[in-house]
Amino acid sequence: MRTMSDDHTDVREFFTARAADWDSRFPDDGPAYAAAVADLRLRAGDRVLDAGCG
Repeated sequence: MRTMSDDHTDVREFFTARAADWDSRFPDDGPAYAAAVADLRLRAGDRVLDAGCG
């Protein structure tokens, strides 16, 4: 069985089409993301890996 993830071209096309207006469709994501990052209490020089988040 072939899935979307088997072909990176399909995945790119799927997400590219949605990325153009993502911020206007989900305006609450920005503040929620900023709050989550603030909760991490990162300092200069810290590193973060965002794994598997699309």
